[in-house]
Amino acid sequence: MKKGIKIDVITTNSGLEKSQNLIRSSWTEIEGVRIRYFPYFLGESYTFSPRLFGATLFESKIYDLIHITAIWNFPVLAGSLGAAIHKKPYIISPRGSLYEEAMNVKSAYLKKLYFGLVARHYVNKADALHFTTVDEKERVTSFLKLENRSFVIPNGFDLAGFNKLPEKGSFKKKHPILSDKKYILFLGRLTKQKGLDLLVEAFGQLTKDRKDLFLVIAGGDDEGYKSLVMQWLSNHGLLDKVLFTGILTGGEKLSAFVDAEMFVLPSYFENFGMAVVEAMLCGVPVVISNRVGICTEIQKNRAGIIIDLTPRSLFTGMKSLLENPDLSKNISKQGKKLAEENYDVNKIADMMIKAYEGVINCHKN
Repeated sequence: MKKGIKIDVITTNSGLEKSQNLIRSSWTEIEGVRIRYFPYFLGESYTFSPRLFGATLFESKIYDLIHITAIWNFPVLAGSLGAAIHKKPYIISPRGSLYEEAMNVKSAYLKKLYFGLVARHYVNKADALHFTTVDEKERVTSFLKLENRSFVIPNGFDLAGFNKLPEKGSFKKKHPILSDKKYILFLGRLTKQKGLDLLVEAFGQLTKDRKDLFLVIAGGDDEGYKSLVMQWLSNHGLLDKVLFTGILTGGEKLSAFVDAEMFVLPSYFENFGMAVVEAMLCGVPVVISNRVGICTEIQKNRAGIIIDLTPRSLFTGMKSLLENPDLSKNISKQGKKLAEENYDVNKIADMMIKAYEGVINCHKN
């Protein structure tokens, strides 16, 4: 809105808290953006919504461009049909949904069937595909043999939120068990995708020679995965060296970054890595797998340690930072520089507007 672009959002009430879960048949405004919520059926994995479908078909005609986020949900189909009926250009942002690994987890058969019968059509017909990293673009287009016009624009961050960071030591003060420890931070949903099995084994190897180490695992439990992680920790005799915090937000999340020795994300696949950029903006060195979307940019700028998907590689990467303060300091500096120069939300907004204009002009011609 600050850039002079009018944005309306049509979506379902999926994911809203009960206190927010109000069905609004008319527009409501949130921070300058008009939003319209609709009820849905058939569960949160598909969010079938006849009312949203009707509104999308009717209202698509008044817009210059339709930007669709996701792949598998019903609103994606509704948005693409609305665009087609009114001959409006549309962009799809898959947000990691089209990685080969993502297609092979959680209802893999249904995903492949749905993609073959339905989704491939609206993906192929899109005027452009928006990817958040070079890695996502290259791997997805190669895997699915896509020939669409596409562009890469990363996620943006409000740098002002990182100008004044919490005082160092505040997180440890809140959690006295960490007071005389150095800790490694994992922050993200507790899922199979995140590589926590690799982290537990690698951390276990580190603690054989480092008695001052702790592991902080911050994030929501996805489908009971925490119990499995705790079983692994128990098998390695590590339960007394790990702190589960649950979901961290705001200043508490920033303080967790600030006090950490490093941030680790050994994901099996990740289209971007929001927490990685947050860590870099907090001046924390990062260790990530070569399957995290922004690994290409980080490796090119020597802004982090990139590891293979093995416990040994992760162990070596974490150990190198713990034993080499100069390396850790340099990586922190390079990471902060990379994040500030490439992920400023104002720059990202300008890039997206330019991409929108290009798609609209191409569609007209």
